Amino acid sequence: MAKEGTGFVGIESVVFGAADLALPRRLFSEWGLKKVKDGKTLAFATEIGSEIVVRPSGAKDLPPKLSGGSEFREVIWGVETQKALDRLGDELARDRDVTADKDGTLHTHDDSGINIGLRVWRHGKEPKRSTLPLNVPGARGRVDAPSPMYERARPFRMGHIVFAVPDVRAGEAFYTKRLGFWLSDRYVGGAAVFLRYAARADHHNLFLLKRPGGTTDLHHVAFEVHDIHEVFGGGMHFSQCGWETAVGPGRHPISSAYFWYFKNPLGGTIEYFSNPDFVTESWKPTNFRTNRFSEWHLMEGLHRPEDSPDRPSLRAARAMN
Repeated sequence: MAKEGTGFVGIESVVFGAADLALPRRLFSEWGLKKVKDGKTLAFATEIGSEIVVRPSGAKDLPPKLSGGSEFREVIWGVETQKALDRLGDELARDRDVTADKDGTLHTHDDSGINIGLRVWRHGKEPKRSTLPLNVPGARGRVDAPSPMYERARPFRMGHIVFAVPDVRAGEAFYTKRLGFWLSDRYVGGAAVFLRYAARADHHNLFLLKRPGGTTDLHHVAFEVHDIHEVFGGGMHFSQCGWETAVGPGRHPISSAYFWYFKNPLGGTIEYFSNPDFVTESWKPTNFRTNRFSEWHLMEGLHRPEDSPDRPSLRAARAMN
């Protein structure tokens, strides 16, 4: 399939199962998503409207678990037009079953056994907005205005999703040759690959890494927030709610993004990130030979001393007023 015109817009939704809906109801609400459906199915929306969907583990309409055993069930990618959806559906139907819902959503699987869906994008897109610029030596762009502070995060969108797979090369071939994704970077020897769904996009929207043992499972879902301050504010709030840090905060040298990962009881981790690289057709992929996960990171989150009258935190100071 030619790369031009594949028409991908973003991650439209990610579907999980759960034995008890009370846990994800609290998890994703405290993560900062907007609850838009609460019943037999839960749905939580990002700022642009893309969703985390959770159904009871035994629901008949829920795709099966991956071989790794987490409660991840499906990622649905959004495309711009019905024409693009039809073209992708015809391509995939050449060698695998493709089913369609009443609303036109297509469901199938990739060559790693990951359940994937395709749907005409029904949410918002990235708006034009102004931000308070940085102040650096010789360029004082923010004048008479403080930088923002966040008491919690409100994720803007899901920027990328990551899976551990037994054969990274097979995964790369499927997404680049069948769906028209672009290669951004690799780790040599089939260790991992960074892919993006359009020539001009974030450094990666899909990351596949090799898992010894032959199983496939979710590694993490990444939620973009507006700036590094929201990574910290969101991470501190979520940590104070009792959720456990997996790694972070920190900064990735590949993609340049700031991050903070938390353990996801439904499978893998969830990540706040900001300031990713945006690349174009001119980007030259690199084959990395050494692990470049982080420039720096904290393993267990930010440990803050107890608030005291002489050095109160912002939260404590506001409570005193």
